[in-house]
Amino acid sequence: MQIERPKIELYEMRSFGEKFSAVFGFIRENFKLLLRACTYLLLPLCLVQGVVMEVMMNVLMPFYTNTLGIGNNMDLSDSMLLRMGGAYLGYCLCMMVGTILLTGICFGMVKYYQASPNRLRGVMMSDLKPTIIKVIKRSLVMSLVLVAILIVLMALLITFTVLLDTVILLVFFFLGILVFSLPVSMAIPVYVFEEDESLFNALLRGIRLGFKSFWSLLGLIFVMGFISNTISSFTTLPWYMLTVVRGVFMVDQPSQAAFIGSPVYSFCVYLASVFMNFCMYLTMTLSTFALAFHYGSIAEEEDGFSVEKDIQRFEELKEEDNDIDNFDKL
Repeated sequence: MQIERPKIELYEMRSFGEKFSAVFGFIRENFKLLLRACTYLLLPLCLVQGVVMEVMMNVLMPFYTNTLGIGNNMDLSDSMLLRMGGAYLGYCLCMMVGTILLTGICFGMVKYYQASPNRLRGVMMSDLKPTIIKVIKRSLVMSLVLVAILIVLMALLITFTVLLDTVILLVFFFLGILVFSLPVSMAIPVYVFEEDESLFNALLRGIRLGFKSFWSLLGLIFVMGFISNTISSFTTLPWYMLTVVRGVFMVDQPSQAAFIGSPVYSFCVYLASVFMNFCMYLTMTLSTFALAFHYGSIAEEEDGFSVEKDIQRFEELKEEDNDIDNFDKL
């Protein structure tokens, strides 16, 4: 007889170790649906991201081979720098889209899981789709607001730096970004999970909750990031080895590089790139789920959301009882 594990509630006070248990327990319970959702939404993006990455590596390969001392002089022409900037911009754009999609998948699964009495049993992608779309919209709006605020602050700081003729402000600005980026990221789960909150209130509340739990959030994200990077280092090896071999043979021994320069080998490098990017997003789910359950823990600690829900549920049951008692009076 299989014993059913307790439901993993979002709004529950948890210690540092209990947050790990909640994240890995949720992934273990719903891994098939998570993998299916990532395949449907992220694999097509990884196919495009693999192409962008190959273009970027073709631009950067002369720099790497020159560093190893086996290539010609680096081309620093305007066209080369333009291609490099375009490649980096394309890859960053893919990463931004992938992060938003991943947030929609992870937070959408948590929202559906909390609202459904049957958890995520028997849930199909068609059932999960409306929730994921709603989460993507709200997380995208909050992300754009955060980016807009960052751009405005950067423009003001650059202006003051030029007027005051000092560079120390830029140093403090980038240090401030490193410190503030983590608690500010809490605004996204607040805006996603609390649909009654306005955009401005969600931003302020997310910052407040982020700073109240700064060190525990920092430790949680650091450990989850370390685990993700460790796993990703293994999934990166096929692409890395194929790319290094191609770069060395094409530059150092072009006469023996017939197969290395063939379309078959290039396609193998491309597939390795797609596999690497897809696994990277899969490992990023650890940090994304960790952010969600950390928010649930600090929100319960500060505001007692589960108590409010119990009171609301009790009042609904009381109204139903009153309706039954008044049935004879109809």
